[in-house]
Amino acid sequence: MAQVIYKGIGSGDGFAIAPAVIVHRGELAIPQNTIDKEEIDHELTRFDDALNMTTKQLNRIKNSIAKSMGEDAASIIDAQIMVLADPACVDETKRIIQKKNINAEYAFDTVIQSSIEALRNSNNSTFVDRIQDFQDVRTRLLANLMGLKHQVIPAVENESILVINHLAPSETAHLFGSKYVGLVTEAGGFTSHIAIMSRTMDLPAVLGVENITENLTDNTTIIVDSMIGQVVIDPEEKVLKQYEKQRKLYAKKMEFFFEARDKPAVTKDNIKVTVSANMELPEEVLLAEHYGAEGIGLFRTELLYIQKEDLPTESEQFEVYKQIAKQISPHSAIIRTFDVGGDKFGNIFHQHYEPNPFLGFRAIRIGLMHPDILKTQLRAILRASHYGNLMIMFPMISLPEEMTLAREMVEKVKEELRAENQPFDENIQVGAMVEVPSAAILSRELARECDFFSIGTNDLIQYTLAADRGNPRVAHIYQTYQPSVLKLIKFAIDSAHFEGIWVGVCGEMAGEMQAVPMLLGMGLDEFSAVPARVPVIKKIIRSLDMKTARQIAEQTLRFTKHSEVISYLNDRLAEIIPEKYI
Repeated sequence: MAQVIYKGIGSGDGFAIAPAVIVHRGELAIPQNTIDKEEIDHELTRFDDALNMTTKQLNRIKNSIAKSMGEDAASIIDAQIMVLADPACVDETKRIIQKKNINAEYAFDTVIQSSIEALRNSNNSTFVDRIQDFQDVRTRLLANLMGLKHQVIPAVENESILVINHLAPSETAHLFGSKYVGLVTEAGGFTSHIAIMSRTMDLPAVLGVENITENLTDNTTIIVDSMIGQVVIDPEEKVLKQYEKQRKLYAKKMEFFFEARDKPAVTKDNIKVTVSANMELPEEVLLAEHYGAEGIGLFRTELLYIQKEDLPTESEQFEVYKQIAKQISPHSAIIRTFDVGGDKFGNIFHQHYEPNPFLGFRAIRIGLMHPDILKTQLRAILRASHYGNLMIMFPMISLPEEMTLAREMVEKVKEELRAENQPFDENIQVGAMVEVPSAAILSRELARECDFFSIGTNDLIQYTLAADRGNPRVAHIYQTYQPSVLKLIKFAIDSAHFEGIWVGVCGEMAGEMQAVPMLLGMGLDEFSAVPARVPVIKKIIRSLDMKTARQIAEQTLRFTKHSEVISYLNDRLAEIIPEKYI
């Protein structure tokens, strides 16, 4: 067989080379039967029995995962248990059985398929990735109704790569500690539960590879390249040798950086810095902990708003924030209030078309003009703060007076909760995103209204240089290390410290290797990046002393060109970290 390359979505880092084990699951044939009225009660009982059996199965799986991988990993199964407990799903199935005199299998399949279709049509990748949870519930419950055995993943004695059309999140954990060294699926995306668990297990995976199970045979040697989302079937000898070399080099690189994963981010001269993780799903807490994060430096709440036609209720938000607070404890988590545009709330206040939404009605501007929306979120965050160390952060602050109004709203919500005898953290910290040039320029004044700053470098670069990095015609102007941007960052850090507050960076710059010494030298107190970058940041910090870091920062700020900064930072990084690991 000639070499063939398939493309998909890479999940995690690294490579796997091994024979393939193919599992292709066929579609269940769902019976459609009309039942007599006197059979309805029996059919409802059949459905309830299958519901209970499926719930027990998932709880057993959850307990098994908790024992092998920890409670945080096991929490992923909660999403499926919640589907089974959803009154809308259960009640609608029973209504169809009763009103249409139809068998339980067909009634349940009609309801669950409707939910799957709604997710598929949402045009939101995160919701599409949730489809797998619904499909797993569907398959399990229908199999229990029909008396079928669930097809299990075959055990293997030698290193193998599992290639499967769809793998349930509840099954992914079975790969942990097995001889499976890689995973390829036809379904799933980067934010799916399968992806999160594969990254937690350091299992190289490529997801969303169409029709691969139909074009591959057992024991064929394949390569899983999770770095670029590529699967190589029956690789040529030259390609195989290249990947063997890459795999060994990558293993050494990971060993080098992972040495610092569970150690504190302390410089050689004993200056402590915090290294946290950015996330947008509660399930990603386990990823953050896996990579050694010392907290959540940014929890994006936008998905709570985007995933629903209606605004999320206080109760719905409270449960999410409470889960994060408890899981990340004793570390802290910064909850950023919603950072979405007015178009999301168009059904509430008749939002008009905006030619430039990034400079328009969004984020804190919506919250201050429509306080009921923001107030609901603040109540949920404050109530959840009773269960752990949460902080509140407001995005898109452009003027100090906006922060004053936002803090006044926090105080009003606190008064309400006290009157209701609702417990919360009285000393919760409240901070601002510094991502607009005006906020950086007025950072001394802004700092007086804050307990901390978090610098959002992505938007700060975009707004400072008036260049949309998503626009290829001006992308060359979007320069991460443009001196004007670096001077704003340094000024904001100095202003924060002058006023006695701490400051972090939660933009992509925080996770870039060459930026770490410079930001450390500027006086940064916290780095927050994607979880996989945490051990890398820690290793660099532990390889530096503050005198060297300050020298790097000072020299960087003398340059006038982006190219000069890049060249200098790369040269200095090579002095700190062996070049083979960069």
